[in-house]
Amino acid sequence: MSRTVDERTFPMRVVTRMTGLTADVVRVWERRYGAITPDRTEGNARRYSAADIERLTRLRDAIAQGHTIGAIATLSDARLRALAQPAQEEPERPALSPYLEAIAVLDLPRAEAVLSRASQLLGPRRLVLELVLPLLKEVGDRWHAGSLGVAQEHAVSAQIAAHLGTLLRTAVLPSGAPRVVFATPPGHHHELGAQMAAVLATTHGVSPVFLGADVPFDELLSACERARAGVVALSILVEKSEPLERRRELKGLELLARSVEVWVGAPAGHPSLEAAGVRPMRDFFALEAALTRRHGSASAG
Repeated sequence: MSRTVDERTFPMRVVTRMTGLTADVVRVWERRYGAITPDRTEGNARRYSAADIERLTRLRDAIAQGHTIGAIATLSDARLRALAQPAQEEPERPALSPYLEAIAVLDLPRAEAVLSRASQLLGPRRLVLELVLPLLKEVGDRWHAGSLGVAQEHAVSAQIAAHLGTLLRTAVLPSGAPRVVFATPPGHHHELGAQMAAVLATTHGVSPVFLGADVPFDELLSACERARAGVVALSILVEKSEPLERRRELKGLELLARSVEVWVGAPAGHPSLEAAGVRPMRDFFALEAALTRRHGSASAG
């Protein structure tokens, strides 16, 4: 039953804006952990009271202090207020710093714990944009500067890939959600960009078909046909060194674009962005805008 009409309630979009949590996180905290019990409209859309929003904010703040949602979801509001008070002796630090500190000494369990806690707090979209993206850039810069070695770089890539894979496997999407194929084209082995894009797609109500790295062009087309996907989104990080290889890549992209819509994310100035029929995606915000224009944005009820 819905609340009485004289008590103001709020839709999910307002809750996410006020708390900074994603709709997916709010639903999981409700369904799996029983943290809140929102009312429902006659159309079965969730509606949240001011008390619900305050409780979600308290839970978020307590998790920022290192608590887990499973341990605190059913605590009283008074207890949550006490837990959410920031520690006075140590200022809060962003997740990036403690993660890099753990990776520097290859303390992988500690690094994984930092990553998992950040994911729980931020949700998939903010995790990709606010942690994973700057983290990969920082790791790349430190690797080029010689302050991080190949072992640390590989460890970061493996942990990020595993975590993004979990987010893809556990994404809850509506039945009949539109599908988009994500991959890297033949000869390209850096798949994290495509994987990050696929996770972002889930936050826009799109069901990603993530194929991984080095997928031949004919297989990309076949995958689109089998999945009934009208778009294939490709991540390309490096430029082919040989002119013949570059021409083959351009031809492959242009042939693919004759049958399906091809979106390509690549560094500025990359030749693939100039292929006929290809739609350039110069950053993840451009990808999100394209997803919204084509499929609409996931609005949570």
